[in-house]
Amino acid sequence: MPSRKALRNVLRRAADDFAAERGLTAPLSLNQLRKYADELLIRTNQGPEHRDFLAILIHNATWRSTVAAIPYDKRLLLLPQCLKHSTACQGRLDDIGLVCSRCERCDIAELQNEAEKLGYAMLVAEGSPVVMSLIESGQIQAVVGVSCLSMLEKVFPYMEAGAVPGLAIPLLGEGCCDTKVDVAWTHEAILCSSESESARQDLQSLRDTVDSWFAPQALSDRLGAPTDRTEQISLDWLAGSGKRWRPFLAAGVYQAITADATDALPEGLIHACAAVECFHKASLIHDDIEDHDSTRYGRPTMHETHGVEIAINAGDLLIGEGYRLLAEADVSDSQRVRMMQIASAGHRTLCLGQGAELVWARDRKALSPEQVIEIFAQKTAPAFDVALQIGAICAGGDDELSQVLHDFSRALGIAYQIHDDIDDHLTADGAEGRHMCPNILDALSNDTGTAALQAASDLLEQYKTTAIEHLDSLTNSDLKALLRRMVGKIFCDFEIMSCCDDDPSRNAESRKTLGESAG
Repeated sequence: MPSRKALRNVLRRAADDFAAERGLTAPLSLNQLRKYADELLIRTNQGPEHRDFLAILIHNATWRSTVAAIPYDKRLLLLPQCLKHSTACQGRLDDIGLVCSRCERCDIAELQNEAEKLGYAMLVAEGSPVVMSLIESGQIQAVVGVSCLSMLEKVFPYMEAGAVPGLAIPLLGEGCCDTKVDVAWTHEAILCSSESESARQDLQSLRDTVDSWFAPQALSDRLGAPTDRTEQISLDWLAGSGKRWRPFLAAGVYQAITADATDALPEGLIHACAAVECFHKASLIHDDIEDHDSTRYGRPTMHETHGVEIAINAGDLLIGEGYRLLAEADVSDSQRVRMMQIASAGHRTLCLGQGAELVWARDRKALSPEQVIEIFAQKTAPAFDVALQIGAICAGGDDELSQVLHDFSRALGIAYQIHDDIDDHLTADGAEGRHMCPNILDALSNDTGTAALQAASDLLEQYKTTAIEHLDSLTNSDLKALLRRMVGKIFCDFEIMSCCDDDPSRNAESRKTLGESAG
């Protein structure tokens, strides 16, 4: 952190200019920020000691306009407890953080008064648990946070994983006692605003909306009331348990591209989303038969309940219903054709991947890691790709965006399956059936020991990073944030963090309190 304010201001202007010239779009990963900071060090003739400070300035430059458009009452001011006066503070600690007494012996009271007048939520606490719970609840859409450089570095990956819009104000020095902050810079960040107000996508509200599309009556209204037992069995399976990830992603992409987060979603999109779920649920029926699985969502699979023949037929019917829904969707002819092409290509690729797995199951020959990864790419990636592409097509996305989504989905699908293999390896139930399908740990090592587990973990991080890097070229910050949040959600990249001097017992109690309030 530069000690001279004049230099801090010069570097901030340089970072703003750099971000504008390069057309940088948030969120950026820590590796990306450091790469850009290295470029800016050369441009500004600064030494490596200012690298992290420049990374923060670039981060702020990419998020400032987004934060400025978010209403004050949807923002959080997060201050560190180390700003308090170490001996004269009259505040008290509760399960969440410091409750300021407004004694004005430090800068906390002044900053808190300013923020609360505007409508901010206010916390004097460390780490990410409180912030992430508020973000996930939809109460908070942006964060203005003050912290030391070392703590910002620790917290950043979790904020980035959640694509949380934010402005970071580094403390003027390290240490956990009687620290200081540039009050003027903090005031400026707090007051940051623009004439236009925007709302961060409310993903929980969207999820609730998508779930409502698959209630039995809603499905009957859309698909037509079942006329015989075959249709009833298929409809029941479609309405049954599931996370609805794929229709949710299609709808989320549409919202992000059209900036249509408040109006009712169009019928053409809902038809397309229902088609995506039909394809997915059909694939589960067939996959369960081919893998000899007896349970799904904690309940008997369809073939266990109704027999293999009926299950195959019900899956086929759902595939037909999916294509019927796409054909009847209220979209342009060119959009309809493109959706059909995407769905059929995804269907074909998935079958090739499943076919490769079934052929392997006949002789169980050893596969190389590259062969296993290619099966993952064919089996798992299409489900993500079709959902994202169909949402983009409904929103009028172009070919360039289509390629980005395809590349992102491939890397994400591979990472997803590697993650699944690692989970199976670490659980007794999963270990028993681990050799039934091509497995990355088996490919990495004959004995699946510690080395193979570490290699698989490294490979997982590699493909997660690749997926995120494919988003670099996106200029739509809402879409980029949605997809980045998607990666964080799938791989549970949110952890509870503490400050360097937090009391572990009090931190544990905070976790309990937050868990109860979030629930």
